Amino acid sequence: MSAKTTAAALAALLLAGPVLAAEAPAPAPTSRESILTFFRHLRDALSQTAVNAQRKPSRFGSVAAVRGADQSSSLSDPDKTTLKGDAASRRERRALAEDAEMKKGVDLILAGKLDDGIKALEAFKTGHPKSRRLAKVDEALAQAQALKGEAPAAAAPGGVPAK
Repeated sequence: MSAKTTAAALAALLLAGPVLAAEAPAPAPTSRESILTFFRHLRDALSQTAVNAQRKPSRFGSVAAVRGADQSSSLSDPDKTTLKGDAASRRERRALAEDAEMKKGVDLILAGKLDDGIKALEAFKTGHPKSRRLAKVDEALAQAQALKGEAPAAAAPGGVPAK
């Protein structure tokens, strides 16, 4: 065999190795792992940190032209005097309380106490019928039922969704 043929064969083998390794698909996550990931992300979204408490939702993406504007939350400084009965402050407190209550149910589900977590989420749903989180509660209940291995309430006994 000539040196050129040997070099070409060696180059082909070296180039074929990474191509074959890149073609191997990563194993797909199981449905249980996907559901638990959903609950972890939901818990993280409901968690309150010092930074989250100071952020206010805004319709605008940038405040570069504003200097010296106060961007802190009224809840971030408990010593700051505010108007008694301030509507924005009441909304913030109510939203924080709802998030904390919903987070308790999510934490129970992540701890493996599915029945208790489902009961807590259903209690949240009945206790807060006008909550901004009702869509997430419904989604979390459906995911918890799937995690539990039961068919959702809208499904017929055969596992086929009712029409």
